[in-house]
Amino acid sequence: MPELSAQRAGDLAGRPGSRPIDKVAVLGSSGFVGRAVVAELGNRGVEVQPVAAPRLSWPLTHALRADSVPADLYEDVVDALAAQLDGAQTVINTAGLPNGSAPDSAELYGGNSLLPTLVARASALVNARRLVHVSSAAAQGQMALDETARTMPFSPYSRSKAIGERLLRREDCIDAVIYRSTWVHDVDRPNTRALIRLARSRASCVAGDGTAPTPQVLIDDVAAAITHLGLVDGSVPPIVLQPYNGMTTGLLLRLLGGREPLHLPPPVARYATRCFTAYGRTSLNANAHARRVEMLLFGKRQVPGWLADQGLAPQLRPEAWERLRTAGTGPTPASSPSAEALARPRTGDSQPHDTSGAAGANRYLTK
Repeated sequence: MPELSAQRAGDLAGRPGSRPIDKVAVLGSSGFVGRAVVAELGNRGVEVQPVAAPRLSWPLTHALRADSVPADLYEDVVDALAAQLDGAQTVINTAGLPNGSAPDSAELYGGNSLLPTLVARASALVNARRLVHVSSAAAQGQMALDETARTMPFSPYSRSKAIGERLLRREDCIDAVIYRSTWVHDVDRPNTRALIRLARSRASCVAGDGTAPTPQVLIDDVAAAITHLGLVDGSVPPIVLQPYNGMTTGLLLRLLGGREPLHLPPPVARYATRCFTAYGRTSLNANAHARRVEMLLFGKRQVPGWLADQGLAPQLRPEAWERLRTAGTGPTPASSPSAEALARPRTGDSQPHDTSGAAGANRYLTK
């Protein structure tokens, strides 16, 4: 696990409602999120049972038409998965195709749409008590993020995730919780490095004063949330959203770029997003890029959810975000502002350390 996760290790351990679990099976344990979850479980003293995820193909036409996954589809895969899951009390599925810009393919829908249901059935065969399926807030598209079943996909990837959620909710064979991750960052994440390059460039810009909330999260906070869902005793909602940490559009670019972004008048920024939206109509992939630009400029709202209500919203930790910027670029120049200075609220900035949502109970918060 990278250094960034060390501070989060064990933060949730020992909280009321948690109880020891002997063994947790993790699908996708060698992937970006899976590695972080395995490390977090290890920090909690939990035995991890790595499980190899099968490579599945499922045509889009089948995925779109299906109200549920046929009981006899890939029965051999379910049996093989059950053999690997045997002995695990909790199953965490981090497997799938994580490329947000991926084009339509049978492999995309096999990994993101079909696999979650097969994992649920295999988990039920071995009497696992809970399945935690890692989905994505991208499934809700332009909507304010929340913990409802509503989705509005805007790309092949987000559509594959939305279908996966819908089909998994049809399964009543096991206690399953769908965890919606927001936009995840770490030092070796290609999307993070691309965002850092943008933030350091003259193209770095936000709409208005840059105080709009944006749903960006560190990988160690994601791993802590997923692990908590796998270990917590008692009932958990069927859909759980990664809680807001206080990040704003302007603060994100200041921390990752080490400089103040250009502040565009909102009408100018709106015109720019309309142009990107028009470009996005040319294809689902182009639409995905247009949505990213819109979120960088204007942020995205988020409704406080179950983890936030449990007091488990992560702290912002500006110094950890600054380490993302400096990790691959050498030491910060002496002339660059410190993380403390970068995180100091500008006029009208929301306080980055206030993650409870209490100050805005009637407001939407992130993404």
